Amino acid sequence: MYGVGTGRVIADRYALSERRAHLGSIEVWSAVDSTLGREVSITLFPSNLSRADAIVDAARRSAALNDPRLVRVLDVGTGEDVSWLVEESLSDSSSIADLISTGPLPPEEARRIAGEVASGLAAAASRGLHHLHVTPHSVRRTDGGLIKIAGLATASALEGDDDAEDDRAERIDTVATVALMYAAMTTRWPLPQRIPGLEAAPRIVGGVAAPSEIAVAVPPDLDAICRATLNHDTGPRSPRELVDRIAPWSHTQVKHMAPKVTPVSRPPAPAAPTEAIPAVRPGGNGGRGRRSDRRAGSGAAAGAGAGAAVGATVGAGSSGSGAEGGATAVAASAGPIARVREHREAERAARAASTRRRLEERRADPSFLNLPEALDEQRNTPLPPPAPMLPRTPEVEGRHAKLILAVVVAVIIAAMMFAVPTMLGMFSRGGEQPEPQASPGPGTAAPTTPGQSPAASPTLGDPITPVGITSFDPQGDGTENESAAPRAIDGDQGTFWRSEGYRSNASFGNQKDGVGLVVELPAGTTVHEIRVWLPDHDSQDVEFFVNDSASLDGATRVGGFTDGKGERSVPVRNPTAGSRLIVWVTKAAAESDGRFRAQINEIVLR
Repeated sequence: MYGVGTGRVIADRYALSERRAHLGSIEVWSAVDSTLGREVSITLFPSNLSRADAIVDAARRSAALNDPRLVRVLDVGTGEDVSWLVEESLSDSSSIADLISTGPLPPEEARRIAGEVASGLAAAASRGLHHLHVTPHSVRRTDGGLIKIAGLATASALEGDDDAEDDRAERIDTVATVALMYAAMTTRWPLPQRIPGLEAAPRIVGGVAAPSEIAVAVPPDLDAICRATLNHDTGPRSPRELVDRIAPWSHTQVKHMAPKVTPVSRPPAPAAPTEAIPAVRPGGNGGRGRRSDRRAGSGAAAGAGAGAAVGATVGAGSSGSGAEGGATAVAASAGPIARVREHREAERAARAASTRRRLEERRADPSFLNLPEALDEQRNTPLPPPAPMLPRTPEVEGRHAKLILAVVVAVIIAAMMFAVPTMLGMFSRGGEQPEPQASPGPGTAAPTTPGQSPAASPTLGDPITPVGITSFDPQGDGTENESAAPRAIDGDQGTFWRSEGYRSNASFGNQKDGVGLVVELPAGTTVHEIRVWLPDHDSQDVEFFVNDSASLDGATRVGGFTDGKGERSVPVRNPTAGSRLIVWVTKAAAESDGRFRAQINEIVLR
């Protein structure tokens, strides 16, 4: 951004240190708060940016929400040439995308991450705030295991889709949180939009493969929630409902744990647990005493993890009989806690071994299909050579030959009986020309000649399932509300992709010739018909091009229309094979706020 660099002081307080990221004219910097002497993160954007006012307003509203799972907004402001948004520094954290780049997380850690994210989004929804762009890049885990959500309300304000109704917005956030949990367990992204650094989840009939088909040891309840939410449009409808469905989860980070073999005569000292362990109190209270301690331990663990639960037990003993009682409680509880931990580790190792045995047994079964291996084998295995031609059928001898010969003669005689009258009729007419016939009027079937069937209207093929979709802005910053692009092919005409707002006129403020979408098709696909749904409040001009790259250079124009509203069907007059269909909007629709935007509600191809 012009005039922004290392050393510049924003708002007479924040000294810029290093630029961390940028998107067009929006930049993210690390900075030092000279007033409090702490490191912060500051997002800068031009004050005349089309969405600047919306971003500042969203940041101020989210700053009023105090939840430990949300990245805190510390300051918001606007100057003559630049606006800023100051947030707490997360330099000691990693995004979920970075964490799963080396492999999947434990399923219970994925449950914990999803539970914390859903809890934060539920708290925001109670104040009328939504995220709408939850991805593995917007959720971070600190070195201490805390989960942080970045971009609440501001991400949707930046993309220009912050006008979704509350029920719809909560459903979008819920589906994205389930997708985040799916990605943490499998390292694959199950939703249509692309996520940098992550591979797409394998597609099967009915949607995406379930997590249990890709990863091992996936809990049945998480597997069922992923199936219902991602493939059947059922499952939880709001973050609060998702919290209730996946609870309870560990309040501390869950790590991979290898089984330990320890001598019976010398049990090891208890190690730091990775999840809350119920406190065990010695004495003669039986089951009731243990249940009481478990409730007390859970309450302490909710605040500070398993260590707080053990501390609570020790504190209870000390308050009853002084230092001697506390020492007795520690000595009595150390053995049971160690045994509980060893028992859990042994159960975990036994389950993993049992899972591996079942997989090996199923692999030995010829009918077993492992989806990831099948996909890899299909990509790496060349096509088999064509089958050889079938040998000539040997001659039939004997009485069967006579029977076949009789059938052939009968067929020839029958054919001659039909053919001879027709030939005689032709010779009898001589060289007469058929009388001209009037063209049929509306509702009248076209006449046919003998031996000719009525002309049938051309039939279209099956619907074409797009591989993906991206925004298209070749004359701007390269992106145009990218995250909303999948809504144009989600099968719902109530959702839509909409460009950024432009002032002055419908020609995008005379800044560019147009904007649009690039629909990725299976290789070599030929499109015969294009159906699009546009908004009804104003007309748009749209053109369609086919190419093998996301560029208008060398593309073939296959159709278009002007002043289009509502549903429009465009038959392709010159079908051309290609891997990308470019939807190019050259005249935007006027909006109620005085700006002009391109909008596509749905695209269906045949």
